[in-house]
Amino acid sequence: MKLKGTNILTILFCLMTAFSCRPEFEYDKITDIYVFSTESNANDLVTTVGGNFSFTDASRGEYVREWTIDGPSYFTNNDDTVLTEHIAHVRFEKTGIVPINITLDFGDESLNFDSTFYVTVFDSVITPDFEVIDVEGDYIISNGKYIMESGAFVTFKSTSKGFPDTFKWITPSDQNFNDSIARIEFVKPGIYDIGLTASRKEPVNGKGGTITKSDFIEVVPSTVPYRVDQMTQSEEGNIFVKFNRDLDLTEINDNTVNNFSIEDADGNAVAINHLAISGEVNNTLILFIDPTFSQLFVTYQHANQSGDVQSIDGVKLEEFTKMAVEGYQHNFFTNGSFENGTYAPFNDGKWVGSGAMSVIKDGNTAVDGDHYLEVDFNAYQHNNGNGSKLTIEMTEGYFPITSEYNYTFEFYAKAVGNIRVLKVTLKDEDSSSSMNKTFQDQLIDGEWVKITYFSNEPISKEFINANVQFDFIAEPNETPQLLVDHLVFTQH
Repeated sequence: MKLKGTNILTILFCLMTAFSCRPEFEYDKITDIYVFSTESNANDLVTTVGGNFSFTDASRGEYVREWTIDGPSYFTNNDDTVLTEHIAHVRFEKTGIVPINITLDFGDESLNFDSTFYVTVFDSVITPDFEVIDVEGDYIISNGKYIMESGAFVTFKSTSKGFPDTFKWITPSDQNFNDSIARIEFVKPGIYDIGLTASRKEPVNGKGGTITKSDFIEVVPSTVPYRVDQMTQSEEGNIFVKFNRDLDLTEINDNTVNNFSIEDADGNAVAINHLAISGEVNNTLILFIDPTFSQLFVTYQHANQSGDVQSIDGVKLEEFTKMAVEGYQHNFFTNGSFENGTYAPFNDGKWVGSGAMSVIKDGNTAVDGDHYLEVDFNAYQHNNGNGSKLTIEMTEGYFPITSEYNYTFEFYAKAVGNIRVLKVTLKDEDSSSSMNKTFQDQLIDGEWVKITYFSNEPISKEFINANVQFDFIAEPNETPQLLVDHLVFTQH
């Protein structure tokens, strides 16, 4: 057997199991069962490989006793896995939950006794260790160390021995990794130590260990160019500049705005009032400009000083010239909410009958801001009984329409009185081509209604110099009003 000699422990004879002096047994049959171990609590039956426990059977009566245990663990009394002696000295040679069984045969099946002790056996110590099981990114292995480009994700796995159940990874990240597997992103260039503390919480406290692999990870700047992925313009006109990697926020300051310049489609410079980091993500800058919906182009050049745009791994943004703002929203109605107090680009139009048009300041009535356009109808009776008709049309700010883009044409209208026709016409001043739509039933007396002609869709015709014309018809002999606000004709 494994052990040539025996190592007999001093028996503590502390009660372990609940089997003691069964009251249902009749005393004259002398079947008193007493089984002990060297631990008083079953939860303390924990040891390590090579450890020993002793168990004692002090039962009384005529019976046959048999202890059994699975190999390679064994009884040191006889170097075997079966024992019939009163005291069983056990040596544990495998990890896991090891059962030690005792059977007492009193010659009567109703009195026989069978019980099992369960001993948890760990390795003698926890030996912490770990390995790399995956790298997401470009890397090489040199002398057992990992060299990788910034932005790589590394997955580490504990290979610690001794059945640890508590882990704490020692990494350059601010995050806490407390599982046996840790997936960590490495961004900033540098050389990093990686470590792991592994220990046991249940059922053995302590016995932990720590391993640190020095200079295990080396991060070098990414060879992927640092560039702009997309530039979009918000409804307020501000430009969101999105990069393909996170920004080095420490390099962004008041000087950074000087590296950018913006011009519109006509080559006119657009002032940048402010530059800031997006509050939601670290890969986007916001260029604050005065509200404009013209097509814009952004240029970036290095200042060769603090304020240059760099990625978090220290790569400078590539210079670029006249990069178009993608997804910009070009509102052809430059005064769509009439906030400058005029009704440009419209005039009083072609009046059949009479009336007036003016911009009214009333924040309680306006849909957007404090102003809205008011069109008044004076009573007029046509010979054919059609009632009052008037036209409002653009006289400036003509614009092209092409099938390459989608368009949205929306405005708010409020009828005061009985207006039975509202017709909107797109006209091309160069070709006389036109298209129109009549909104017969959409106006509601006394309520603002959103009128939608196009909603992010292409327009079937091409217009070189398009303008917009509104035609209104009121019932005969009535003096209604039409209020208009928040005109939006946008190209996407």
